[in-house]
Order: sequence, then structure tokens, then C-alpha cells
Amino acid sequence: PRKRTKRRKQRAESKVKRTVRAACVARDGSCRLARADWHRCSGASEWAHLGDKKRARTRGMVPEVRHTTAGSLMLCTRAHDNYDDGLMQIETLTRDGADGRLAFHYGDQVYVESAGRPRDGQESETCER
Repeated sequence: PRKRTKRRKQRAESKVKRTVRAACVARDGSCRLARADWHRCSGASEWAHLGDKKRARTRGMVPEVRHTTAGSLMLCTRAHDNYDDGLMQIETLTRDGADGRLAFHYGDQVYVESAGRPRDGQESETCER
């Protein structure tokens, strides 16, 4: 019974994760930071959780609260590692979280997304693999 319950929960969470990640890819392309002139994308496209939605902080929450487009974004491996290691900070500029404009701070470099930034994944063309 316990294994069955766990599998059912994992299936439900997997569906939410697939849906949210697909929406983030459609919104961000392969790396949300690709348009910053000081950033060189490197590595695979990765799904990153933002701020209080980082995965270690959301364990035990229902999938619909744990995984949201407002709380996650797509980053290349380099940007994701820099964010997770605390070398880069990501600031939300609206109440919409990652669904709105963001500012990326890396040392003395800052990239602030423009109000009319494209939402169709065009940034992915500038990422190297």
C-alpha cells in the first residue's frame, strides 16, 4: 500500500512537472540569461527553481504549489550552477516572479530584462552546447 501511494503521488507530480517545464521552455527558450551581453551560455538547458521555490525548500508541498512557472525558469548549466552556488542572484521585478521581468546580478555585472522582452524562446539561438 505504501509503495502504491508513493507511485501515485510521483505520477501526479510528474504530470505537473512536465506541464510547468514545457511552459518555461516556451517562455524562456534554453536560457533566460542568453541575451545578456556579458554571459556566455554553456551546457544543457536546465529547469531552475527560483528563490523560495528552490526544491529543497518545497519538499512535502503539493506539486501545484511546488512547481509553478512563476517560481521557475530555464537556464543553461553555467548560469544554473552560478545561481545554485550563490555566485549569481536573480531578482524578481514584478509580483509575477519568473513570469515577469527579472534582473540577474553576477559580480559587478547586471542584466535587467526589458519590458517587451520576447516570450517565444528566441534566446535559445544564442546558447552554445
